[in-house]
Amino acid sequence: MNARTEASANDSTRERLIEAISIDGPIAAGDLAERFHLTGAAIRRHLSQLHAEGIIEEKESSHRPRGRGRPRKEFVLAATAPEPDAASRECESLALLAMKELERAGGHEALVALAKARTAEWEAEFERRYVRESDEGEVTPARRVRLVIDLLKELGYAASLRPVMVSVGSLGRGGAPSRTLTTVQMCQGRCPVQDIAAKHPELCEVETAALSRMLGVPVQRLATRAAGAHVCTTHLTPAMSAAIAESMAEGELASDVTTDLLTEGRKP
Repeated sequence: MNARTEASANDSTRERLIEAISIDGPIAAGDLAERFHLTGAAIRRHLSQLHAEGIIEEKESSHRPRGRGRPRKEFVLAATAPEPDAASRECESLALLAMKELERAGGHEALVALAKARTAEWEAEFERRYVRESDEGEVTPARRVRLVIDLLKELGYAASLRPVMVSVGSLGRGGAPSRTLTTVQMCQGRCPVQDIAAKHPELCEVETAALSRMLGVPVQRLATRAAGAHVCTTHLTPAMSAAIAESMAEGELASDVTTDLLTEGRKP
């Protein structure tokens, strides 16, 4: 393999790793190596470079290993992206200036109206796709949420679904919970307007309302990249979560996210 071919292969692997981490992060190096058929040395080299460039961050796994041994390290897309190029900075500066002038002229309501106009285009496109799906048969909750995820991906959001195992009820013998429920969260590992939304949270608030309408159920935004989280997390209702989990094949959802309400202060 000549130098040019090797560089092209490295760039391709790099982009695939960034995409996988943005969608499935937090994810361990071993899981990435297995997915892309890379050796331990190769995956460490790629991840070290991405980490040094500030593209990804390392975090300690929420899954505590039993017995001795160091906690497993996992990787997520960095909450603060590397410095954009000059053209990107100029576009962002222009957008922020436009929103500042809009707020000066029309107040907070004008910013909300702008945010709603933005998501109205999403909803119109979703409706067109939903009608096409309806013509082919029943649109199940799993199919409906897939329409939303596919649309978000096309808009530049690295969207995915993840199950969350929730332990509820009083502790039984041996400290075990009485039962475990599976709920589903929608995650967005990338946000094209992250820096702008950090200064104008109206964008996130209106986006959440639009997601609720497209999904057809109430949703709760638990975290956003604009506020510093490594991923935007939207919690779906238990009823929709159950319908999705029941109709989707095992393994189709990511399976590395676990939350215990008994130890997390009974968060919703």
